[in-house]
Amino acid sequence: MRNISMLTPIFFAFLAFSLCHFSIAISLPPYVADDNITVNCGSSGSSWDQYKRMWIGDIDSKFTPTEENIHKSITSTAQSQRSFDAVPYMTARLSYSQFTYVFRVTPGPKFVRLHFYPAPNYSANFVRHKDFFTVKAGSFTLLRNFSASILATYLSSETFYKEFCVNVEQDQKLNLTFIPSPSASNDFYAFINGIEIISMPRDLYYQLNGEGLPWIRQTALFYMKESMAFENVFRLNVGGSGISPHKTPACSENGLLTIAMW
Repeated sequence: MRNISMLTPIFFAFLAFSLCHFSIAISLPPYVADDNITVNCGSSGSSWDQYKRMWIGDIDSKFTPTEENIHKSITSTAQSQRSFDAVPYMTARLSYSQFTYVFRVTPGPKFVRLHFYPAPNYSANFVRHKDFFTVKAGSFTLLRNFSASILATYLSSETFYKEFCVNVEQDQKLNLTFIPSPSASNDFYAFINGIEIISMPRDLYYQLNGEGLPWIRQTALFYMKESMAFENVFRLNVGGSGISPHKTPACSENGLLTIAMW
């Protein structure tokens, strides 16, 4: 895979088609993801969200992150009154030094969703507005000098998530590394509440046959290569109702193919 220092800035539109909106039926068997990983960071054992999905904690489990610095990460539970689902937002892993989650997955494109709740009271040692960090997936930089608390304030939302598509080559692991941004006082930290990783069909986003996509009002073509990663910044369900977050872009329901384009 070619090394890429920054995430490709491509807008994402999610297009869901069904037989009630189009006369052409897509008679494909439902797609079954090889990898469907849900990690409730900062917790232990199993827990279930409001959609009845099971999440695995990262304390003393196969998802426990690796750490190189003597300053280890901590796990904490938010104490504030919540108006949202507890899983995966009420527990978090926080650290002033780098930590990495290592996922053993099958090769191919992966849908990666990172959940954040910048709570004001995880720990007295972690000030809310000191969360500045970078997130890497292998050679891809998904987020750089990112602050979840600033974005949450801008969105007027207590919780939010960031979504990406990353390709994993044969015999590779998917490493998600959280790196606090440097500062003179070394008081910036990284944190994460939940991680989802789900396999997607290999040719759903990436163009394996080399065909390009046209830009609007331009003659040049854009080629979506496996050496690229993409961020979901906009989702549109054409001719349908809203799509809840637990319905991933690669899922099929009722035998109908859900089509997505990045």
